[in-house]
Amino acid sequence: MNKRLNVKDLINVGLFSILILLFTFVGGMLGFIPVLMPMVPFVAGFLSGPVAMLFAAKIRKPGMLFIQQILTALVFVATGHGIWMIPTALLGGLLGEYVLKGGGYKSIERARLAFVVAVISGVGNWIPIFIAREKYIEQLVQQGYGRAYAEKMMSVLPVWSLGPIVLGGMMGTYLGCTLGIRILKKHFVKAGMVKEE
Repeated sequence: MNKRLNVKDLINVGLFSILILLFTFVGGMLGFIPVLMPMVPFVAGFLSGPVAMLFAAKIRKPGMLFIQQILTALVFVATGHGIWMIPTALLGGLLGEYVLKGGGYKSIERARLAFVVAVISGVGNWIPIFIAREKYIEQLVQQGYGRAYAEKMMSVLPVWSLGPIVLGGMMGTYLGCTLGIRILKKHFVKAGMVKEE
């Protein structure tokens, strides 16, 4: 099998990057209610999980998940979420690819685990909240959210909460991917990732 990405592979990467981003942004809307901000990664992971598993059925070559993670990071950076997404997406994408490779790009369990591990990519969104809190509050105020919103959001994001937030994102992604496996079982059977019962 040719392991080089072709035009069809890149179209799949682009299409699924857009779809995963769409569901991620829908989950992110929960953050308009400041006290619910810690739940955003869980909800975004749960909503994008089924789409991620449909993408997993198309992944047959190295690099597809990595490129999807980098494209997602670039969109987040372009929409004002900060440069930290780039290094964390590099790490999340590489770890996800490592997990996929361990299953020969044919294991549904490895695909689910790869997307769970790739949640690390999103940590870059949260880093400014925890290392530059005052600057982040001022940025929120300048963007029109208001000081009351910013302070309420920070009140539910103590410094120690980064770990639980990331674990919540991983749990949401795991559950969303599991739902996706059940809904999309026939696609995985066709792709040879699941045996028909």
